[in-house]
Amino acid sequence: MLPPPGEFKTTVEIRDAKYAADLRRKRKRLLLWSAPLMLIALLVALKLLSAVALNMAGTSAYQHANHNTAADRFASLEFFNVVEPWKAHFNQGTAIYAGGDFFGAKEELVVALDLVPRSPQGEPPGKEECDVRTNLSLAYEGMGDEAMAAGDPAMGANYYDQAQTALSNCGESGGSGGEQAQEAEERQEQSQSDAQQQQEEQQEGQEGESESPSEGESQSPSDGESSGQSESPSDGESSGDASESPSEGESGDQSASPTESSDPQQEELESRNDDAQQSAEADEQASGGGNGSGQNW
Repeated sequence: MLPPPGEFKTTVEIRDAKYAADLRRKRKRLLLWSAPLMLIALLVALKLLSAVALNMAGTSAYQHANHNTAADRFASLEFFNVVEPWKAHFNQGTAIYAGGDFFGAKEELVVALDLVPRSPQGEPPGKEECDVRTNLSLAYEGMGDEAMAAGDPAMGANYYDQAQTALSNCGESGGSGGEQAQEAEERQEQSQSDAQQQQEEQQEGQEGESESPSEGESQSPSDGESSGQSESPSDGESSGDASESPSEGESGDQSASPTESSDPQQEELESRNDDAQQSAEADEQASGGGNGSGQNW
């Protein structure tokens, strides 16, 4: 049956219509397959734009001395900045350092130093690595200054030594750290020298205060003044003439025993008894014996 007038198609038209239909189906399938890739690309673009926005916000807060806000903004970059992850920790540590928290800054800058691109072994560190090393060195230097202010020169010298180690050779002439690194290196060397000198003086003062009493002003009783005026009883004045024992001193002459005391009544009674006894013996001899008795007083 022939088609109605106006709808008749030639072989070329039928072929072109079929080709167009096949092309539409292919485009539809291609669009469905590419949708996830397009979505991923869109998310990456949003993430990069967010990183740029957060970095700008953090930089603005840092420039206006809002260091805590800047640190929070830079901390958010740890998730958004996947291209250069070390920068989030570097910027955050720098903002914390500017706020006066040297220990917190050190913690973030150590992470940044682990993530920053390194130069090949044997070559000097590059600009980015020296930037991280310089700020890490300044954080250690701040901790050393705090230790010195607290009266702990030993801890201060230790922190200054770590500061110079962190700086590596970025502060040397021709290093990638620049003038700031060079100035930091010279200042830390001087601070470390002062800390060591103060530590030596402190140790000498402690040794002087903790001398042995036998060598200082407080001598032992056996070697000091106590061996002179205050001698022991066996060697001192008590063994002399002023304090003799009762058996050898004055008490032997002035305080006689009771048997040697001279009582007049007792002597008279004894004298009368002797006279009576002699009188009785004389009477007995005169009478030729007997049982006569005499009075005994």
